[in-house]
Amino acid sequence: MENQTNTPVPDNRQPDDDEINLLDLLIVLAKHKKRIIGVTLAAALMAVGYALSLPNIYTATAKILPPQSQSSASTMLSQLGGLAGMAGIKNPNDMYIAMLKSRSLMEKVVKRVDLQKVYKQETLNGAMSALEGSTVISSDKGGFITVEVSDKDPQLAANLANIFIEELNKLLQTYSVTDASQKRTFFDQQLRQAKDRLTDAELVLDKTPNTSLQYLDALRNLKYQEAVWEMLAKQFEMAKLDEAKDFPLIQVLDKAMPPEKKSKPKRSMVVMLATL
Repeated sequence: MENQTNTPVPDNRQPDDDEINLLDLLIVLAKHKKRIIGVTLAAALMAVGYALSLPNIYTATAKILPPQSQSSASTMLSQLGGLAGMAGIKNPNDMYIAMLKSRSLMEKVVKRVDLQKVYKQETLNGAMSALEGSTVISSDKGGFITVEVSDKDPQLAANLANIFIEELNKLLQTYSVTDASQKRTFFDQQLRQAKDRLTDAELVLDKTPNTSLQYLDALRNLKYQEAVWEMLAKQFEMAKLDEAKDFPLIQVLDKAMPPEKKSKPKRSMVVMLATL
């Protein structure tokens, strides 16, 4: 067997040209230190000027507890029908938030304070878009709904947040009155029919000799029809009272007040990020 000798292979690998020596990097930085410092200071000064030019924005917050009556919520959900599922509405709070964000309610808020003029928008849609961008509506696990509106004017921000709540309450009252009106109409019809049956029972009793067995049957029927009529009359009066009610359906926990401190801009953060 022949002896094989392993001849060492020379390492022809060259140092990676892409590798940068730390000392070389420090030399380059030192060489251009005036430019680096100058650019940094210029960025900081520009950031300060930009931050100071930004207007103060104030955020007003209103917190409410929507109606807790399951019957009222179920009625409104049933009236929305398939639209509720399409809009992702799974519970009453989702429905109330959808109402607050609806075009019809936004339009009422815009028109009440003439936001088209305040926001300097040529169209109503432009003013509504601006309002939508300045408004945050959310719900927490406790069932409370928060409406936050931001504006350069703290008083206007508070007014807008409160107007959202007022318009929602009016909208809910409309649904409530509609439901009560339907009940009143139903009991009115039933009451009229009961009145006709009561009149018929009275006529039958008058025509029946009071010595016969038919007279006892006619008398029992008359008393029954009177009881039905009295019950429906009470329900009809209650429905009329419900229809005439005008009370707030929403519990306002925190009414929006003009904020004393701005919510943005974070001027120090703007300067720090620009300097970095």
